Amino acid sequence: MKFAESAAGLCLLLAVAGCAGPSVAVAPDENLTVEQRAETPNSSGAAPFGTQRVWASGLSVVVSAPRSLAPSETAIPPAKRSAVFTITVYNGSKASYLPSQLSVRATADGSPAAELVDSVQGLNGLAAAVAEVPPGRDTQFQLAFAVSELPVRVQLTIQPGGQGQDAATVFEGQA
Repeated sequence: MKFAESAAGLCLLLAVAGCAGPSVAVAPDENLTVEQRAETPNSSGAAPFGTQRVWASGLSVVVSAPRSLAPSETAIPPAKRSAVFTITVYNGSKASYLPSQLSVRATADGSPAAELVDSVQGLNGLAAAVAEVPPGRDTQFQLAFAVSELPVRVQLTIQPGGQGQDAATVFEGQA
């Protein structure tokens, strides 16, 4: 029991200090404080789309299940189909957050999937997410990735501070 209390105390200390650490899975409908989320044990493997992932800094991300969309003729890169995700970023930290710091990489059936920009359909990519998110606020944006016309298993790997800066978390599901 003493070890569990010490471990919980250390987790709480890391959460309050804002240290970046591995994310933890939390069901999106749970009303937990940042400290409680940080105490949740790490999940192994990828999280299904719709799951909230929380980093020790207090930043959290939810990636929606994808919706299929036929890109316009002006989409870059040209593709027959795209998987579109709504990404919600909640800033539970004490400092403002720039979503442009987010690193998002996608694979479809294990192969890299290119981010698709289709301004005709309002899909302007991660580069368009420039509004600062103050502490205690959230933002949403949509990202699209070129995928085959057949159903594929998609994984999105996300790091809130950019590639190599924070522990990566993976969301996955069918698109």
